[in-house]
Amino acid sequence: MVEPIPLGTRVGFDYGEKRIGVATSDRESILVSPHSTLLNDDKIGIKLKEIILNFDPIYIVVGNPRHLSGTLSKTSQSAIDFAHLIKSLFDRPIYLVDERFSTITSNRKLREVGINERKGKSIIDQIAAIGILESAIENERSNRTIGDLI
Repeated sequence: MVEPIPLGTRVGFDYGEKRIGVATSDRESILVSPHSTLLNDDKIGIKLKEIILNFDPIYIVVGNPRHLSGTLSKTSQSAIDFAHLIKSLFDRPIYLVDERFSTITSNRKLREVGINERKGKSIIDQIAAIGILESAIENERSNRTIGDLI
């Protein structure tokens, strides 16, 4: 029998140079929901502190956009730097989670519900963050490594 995962909220981020998608789980990690899309500007630290205080997560995940080959991409380093910024504000685990297909999957989901890419731009990052966080929770439930610990 598989042990239940610990109770507590989890937060996922889909990092982007301009926008950062945010998703959260409920305490039981049954439901992952979109939270917001943050403008990646000079106030990002304040916005992150607010999310951390509001949700008090047991861990945070950040999507790591590797190349299809699995090697780190240029954007991977920016996502890692972002995870280190979070680490300066948060004293619990932070994981980098492979997100090679999150944006492609998110765009497909939008098309399936009849929202074109242009109209969906404001929520695409949130949908990608949902996929990243769901992946982490599934890894946790399956007793696999959640992601690469920062």
